[in-house]
Amino acid sequence: MKNIKDLFGLLFFFYFSLTSAQVGFSISEIDSLQKKEHKRLANVGDIKGIVLQEKKLIKYSQKINYFKGELNGYLNLAQALKALDRNKDSFYFLDIAEKKLLKSTDNLLKSRLFFLYGINYHSLGLHQQAIKSFDKSLEFAYKIKEKEERDRRMYEVYDWKRSSFAFLNKMDSVISNERKCMKAPRPMLYITIAKRHLPQNIDSAEYYINKANELVLAKKAPAEGKANVLRAYGELFIEKKECQKALEYLFESLKISQRMGQKKRSLETYKLISQAYKKLNDVQHQNEYLTKYSELNDSIIQVERSILNVPIEKFLNERNTKSENKDTKDFYIFIFIVVLGSGMAILFIAKMYLKRQKQKDLVINQKEQEAEILRKKLNKAYEEVIRLAVNADPAFITRFKETYPEFYKNITSKYPELTPNDIKLCAYIKLNFSNKEIAEYDCISIRTVESKKYRLRRKLGLSTEIDFNKWVLTH
Repeated sequence: MKNIKDLFGLLFFFYFSLTSAQVGFSISEIDSLQKKEHKRLANVGDIKGIVLQEKKLIKYSQKINYFKGELNGYLNLAQALKALDRNKDSFYFLDIAEKKLLKSTDNLLKSRLFFLYGINYHSLGLHQQAIKSFDKSLEFAYKIKEKEERDRRMYEVYDWKRSSFAFLNKMDSVISNERKCMKAPRPMLYITIAKRHLPQNIDSAEYYINKANELVLAKKAPAEGKANVLRAYGELFIEKKECQKALEYLFESLKISQRMGQKKRSLETYKLISQAYKKLNDVQHQNEYLTKYSELNDSIIQVERSILNVPIEKFLNERNTKSENKDTKDFYIFIFIVVLGSGMAILFIAKMYLKRQKQKDLVINQKEQEAEILRKKLNKAYEEVIRLAVNADPAFITRFKETYPEFYKNITSKYPELTPNDIKLCAYIKLNFSNKEIAEYDCISIRTVESKKYRLRRKLGLSTEIDFNKWVLTH
């Protein structure tokens, strides 16, 4: 039955694609395609289909001067491109939409605009900027007159805000936003809560994953939601040491993510598959998926480095726009004064102004180049140290010493009694590894990690009131 519905949906779309080449779309047809057909494509995970459809609808909306259809097209395109991890292209269409929305009073479109900016920043790890965009989205969401649409937009923003707060380790804000989300929960909310319970309380984790699965089934969630739940079950069964069962869920999740072109979701799944094979003592497959993880991760990092300049350029453009507006006002006042005075003064001041602008641009370019060079060096060294730690490479400590020479020198000179294992544990903590990750990479239990930390704390003479992890991170 589901396949028949999908077939009719495809025939419907192709029919309009063929007929529209001659007669175009009416406003009602554009609205229908951007709502019903967009939803169908999202549900089956056909993100590329959404991109093709929205590009076409933007053109027809422009032909009939349908402003709302054109703006919805840009926003739908931006959302689809973000789902494909094409953040730079997503920012491009958001910028077009933002310029066209300057004089608009449509609060729904403006709320969506800043929400999509937020999820792009979130995807790039720029969580402070993401939260600012989410707050702007909420400002406009409050003004939406239709209650159902207003609530839907607000709960969607709360769901992403809690995720950004979690990355910033602001748990009070996380809990606050989670409570708001509970009025209209989404599968990812329960999955996130489940992750917090692993591995301390497996039963609670399983309860919340089941809740997420119930939502996916009840609301016929998009393919992405199904992939997320399957991956969560995979992680759960790894903790339960039912690794063959975990692999079944993980490969099903990977299949959906790859079909949708979602590289970051595939990356998470590769890592979990490698962990499952490790617990099964299948070294060949463990290394196979660890290699796939590393290669995909390197590819994503390389793309993100180029994308990170986009938000910075946007900020600089906004600042320059404000500066230009102010300069324009001052310029007219200046002209009025100079006309009464001397024409020579105009030439002199204009030359000085241009000179200062060029000097400012040179300084900004130099600073940006220096920052980029430093960022590349630090990222490359950090990634290499992480990779050595994950692979339990004997060269790990040597490379760590070269990357963090000041930390290594301070701790070994102040505490000469530390053993190589003590220094290795400090290195893991300095790299912000959790107890679970340390246990995994060192092939020991989490309890053993906790015992090692306790003995090392005593050796360093630290009181119980001091947060040991923070102490290491700040040295």
